[in-house]
This record gives sequence, C-alpha cells and structure tokens, in this order.
Amino acid sequence: MQTRTEKKKKEQWASLEPINQNRLFFIGIFFTFAIFMLIGRLAVIQIIDGPEYQKKAMGQWFKELPAGMDRGKIFDRNMIPLTNRKTTSNLIIYPEIFPMTDTNIQLLSQLTKLSIYVLKYEELSSNRPIQLEIKNYDTGLIREALGIKGVYSMDSAERYSQSQIAAHVIGYINKIDNVGNKGIEKQYDQILTEYRSNVIGAIVDAQKRVIPGLGYRTLTKDSHGIGKNVVLTLDYDIQKIIEEEFDKLYEKGSVVVTDVKSGDVLGLMSRPNFDQDKVANYLESNNKEFYNRGIQIGYPPGSVFKIIVAAAALENNIIHHDTKFHCNGYEEIDGVVIKCSSFDKGGHGEIDFERAFAVSCNSAFIQLGQQVGGKKILEMSQRLGLGSLTNIELPEEIPGQLPTEDYIKGAGIGNISIGQGTLEVTPLQIARVTAAIANDGILTDISIVKDIIDDNNQLVLDEQQSERVSVLSEEVSSKIQYLMKKVVTEGTGNKIRLENEGGAAGKTGSAEGSSEGRNVVHAWFTGYFPTDEPKYGITILVEDGGGGGTVAAPLFHEIGKRIAEVEK
Repeated sequence: MQTRTEKKKKEQWASLEPINQNRLFFIGIFFTFAIFMLIGRLAVIQIIDGPEYQKKAMGQWFKELPAGMDRGKIFDRNMIPLTNRKTTSNLIIYPEIFPMTDTNIQLLSQLTKLSIYVLKYEELSSNRPIQLEIKNYDTGLIREALGIKGVYSMDSAERYSQSQIAAHVIGYINKIDNVGNKGIEKQYDQILTEYRSNVIGAIVDAQKRVIPGLGYRTLTKDSHGIGKNVVLTLDYDIQKIIEEEFDKLYEKGSVVVTDVKSGDVLGLMSRPNFDQDKVANYLESNNKEFYNRGIQIGYPPGSVFKIIVAAAALENNIIHHDTKFHCNGYEEIDGVVIKCSSFDKGGHGEIDFERAFAVSCNSAFIQLGQQVGGKKILEMSQRLGLGSLTNIELPEEIPGQLPTEDYIKGAGIGNISIGQGTLEVTPLQIARVTAAIANDGILTDISIVKDIIDDNNQLVLDEQQSERVSVLSEEVSSKIQYLMKKVVTEGTGNKIRLENEGGAAGKTGSAEGSSEGRNVVHAWFTGYFPTDEPKYGITILVEDGGGGGTVAAPLFHEIGKRIAEVEK
C-alpha cells in the first residue's frame, strides 16, 4: 500500500509533460556518471598515483638530513664493537639556506666551540650539508639555533673514535658517498651497506625550519632485507696491548699476533697511525701513514729467514745439530764481502749448527746456504708461503718478492742465506711461517674475518678459511722448535723472560734496508709461546729500529707478558 507522500510524487511526475520527464532523466544520468568519474579519479589518486603524491607532499614538510655513516658495524671476535662506539649530538647545517649573519655564526661558535673564522671560511663555505658536534649543551642556545633556517640537530654514532684501534685493518670511508676506501671498509663495503638505506629527516615549515614538537622521522627506503655486520678474528684486548706497547718506544713498524693452531689473526697493527676522520691531512705526507706495514710493504727479513734456510737443510738431510762451521767474521763470494755480527771480534771461530742458529752467525749460514743450494732454499720459501699472498681478507696485501734463479748464482746465494738481497717479505708472511713451525709443520690459512652476522646477531656467513697443509715433517719442525728455544735461552733473544708463562721460542733479525733514501737496519723478532703447547705467535718489525735482539725481542717480552696476564 503506497504512502501519501509516494502517491503525491507519482501524481506530480504524471502531471509533467513527456519532454520534461526526459530532461530530468538525462540530468540524473549525467550526475550519476559524474559521480562515478569523480570516484574513479579519487581511486587513481589514492591507489595508483598515491605514492608519487605522498613523495611530493613529503618533500614539502620532510627535510632529509645526512645520516652519517649508515653502515654495518665491525666487531672483534668477542663482539666488542670496533666501530660505532660513541654517540654524539650534532648540528646539521645546510650552508645554501643558512643565513650567514654574525649573530648566527657567533651562536654556532658557542655551541660547537669552533672559532668564528673556521666556521665562516672553512665549514660553512661548503656546498653540501655539514655536521658539527655540539660541545656546549646549553638547551637555550640549542633551541635558539634550531630556530634558524637550515639548522637541524641529530644524534649519530661516531664511526671512528679518537682512541680508535686497528685503524689500518678497519680502513676508512669516503664520507661524501659513504664508500669504503681501505681495509675491511673497502673489502666488505657491499655487505656493510646492503639494506641500509634509512633516511633521517626533520619535519619543517615552508621556511625549512624545524616545527617544534614534531621532531624527526626515520623513513625506510628499502625494507627487503636485514642489515649485516662484520665480525673480525681480532681480539680487542690483544690489539690494544700491541698498539700501546709499540707506541711507548717506536714510531714505524708492525706487530702481528696469530693463533698458531687456527691461523686467526688476533692482532695486527701498523705505525705510523692515521686519523680516520681526517684522512685529508695525510694526502701529501711522505710517512706512508695509509700503508698497512704488516701486509703492504715488503722488507728484507734478515736473520729471521735463517728459519727457512735451516728448514731446507734439515728437510734435505744436509745438516745436523752438531755439524761444525768456521767463522772468520766474514765470508767472501765472487769478490763480495759479507760480514758477520762477530766481525769486530775476529769471528766466532769453530761453531756448531745449533750455536750458529742461536747467535745468528752469518758466516755459518752462508756456508750452509751454499751447501743447500739456492734452488732448494727458494723451493722451501715457496712451500712456506713466501712470494705469495696469504689471502687474508684485506685488499692491500702484497705477495712480497723472492729472488730469481739467476740472482742466487754467485754472490746472491750469500745474501739470500742471511735474508738479504732482493728478498722481500711482509710481517704477516713471517708470522705465518712461524705459526707453521710452532704447529708441527702445518701451514694454516690466515684469517682476519670470522663471521658475517645480521642485526639480529644471526649468523649469515662463516668467513674463516680452514685449509691446512703439511709443509714440513714433524721431525724437522721439532728440530727447528728446539733451535728457536735456544735463541731465547742462550742466544740473541735472551732478553725475553717468559718462563712463568710457559717459555718462548723465536728468532731475531737485523735486516739492512732503505727508508726515505737512507740505509737503515730494521729490527725483527718472530716467535711463539708457550713452548710446549704453542698458542700465540708474535712477529715484530721495527722499521729503522736497529738490532732485533736489543729492540724487537724486548718488545716481544712485554707483549707476551701482557697477553698472558689477560688470559688468566
């Protein structure tokens, strides 16, 4: 049954002329179509073009800030961070929109403790955003600064610290494009930056000033994965020990500490050091601060090479511990005179092989080298990894250099027998040789990267190399271990006193070389401790240091003693 209202509407429609009915019908269709068109357009704006409009809107109220080093962290073997150890509060300034008035610059000077001159003519002269650490935490001044156009604040983790250790291992980055330039930063740049594209920005008004109360936002550009971090084999405490002990007395050189069983590098330092935040300061320097002397510069090994000569002689049954030599204080080969350390005393006289190794008699080893032959010495060198990369996970490593077969003919055999001439090695290579001796003739791959983990501390990749090759018989290794013990107890390494730590074994070296156009003598010591169950191998090079027994051996003692104390 129709209501009165419905009946009235029906009567009104019937009373209209047909032409008017048609007009109303088409008007209704038109408005219906228009409404559907609007709905469709809104759908396009919201669903299809929504992200683009959102991006444009964000550009109006979101000011992106340079987020510093947006990279994965680098840890030591015990998960102690080697980077990102400290968080600082900073002012981010955009010079192109910052009002360069005396009042504003004075305010920045008060907050950052930088001089007006540095701010005006150095920092603010940049054409890109700059980051200045806040050193005066006066909240009133900070609030006033944030009211200036182009000034924002942001807390960020410092990639490197003033007390940074292992700088040459970690390397550094180009802050402009956040790309690793040296060391682990370079070798694992892709891993350290993968899935790390967060953007930090401030909520700003039309004048690009921070809107009070809205603060800062973090936006994620790429959420398809989890960021990764690198875990090194370095031990933070050991690394700190070797740097502190070396810095007490010396300026140039390297120290390498290894786990002789696993091949893990527990410590690797190089001097002179450099500030990873101020790399421009060293670009015109002649001191090679960027060079990792443990892997990147080849040095004559001097008498530490006598380990290889002894190994070749013993492996080929050319020598025994009581084989006798006669030392006049020098040897002459093809008119070339090579002196022994005993030259001023008229020589060692008659000396057996064991004693010759302990006191590092050049005459005896030149005679021995002639008996063994240059070819067998080179073969043993190659077997122990000299002349080749260790394949440590650092891009700067060099292979060193072995003499040619032509060089070792004539006087060259005399030079190579005592680790001189065209022979060049890196401290890391000598450390690997030492570990092979301590490890009963097993040459182990060298590693400085342990794991790759994600931000949830889940293992992503085990990076450690584990190849082990027998390069010496256990019998020969045992004999060389005995000889190296004699060096410490009765020979040139007698300044080492680690009896309470299980005793030490090693070999000194004093290598003639050149540095900055001068003839110098580099001090070497390579060894291990404890002697019965070797654990730590330590190789020391003091560039232009002098005698290995008087310079490098005492440093080995101090480092070994402190490492043993940490282990207790």
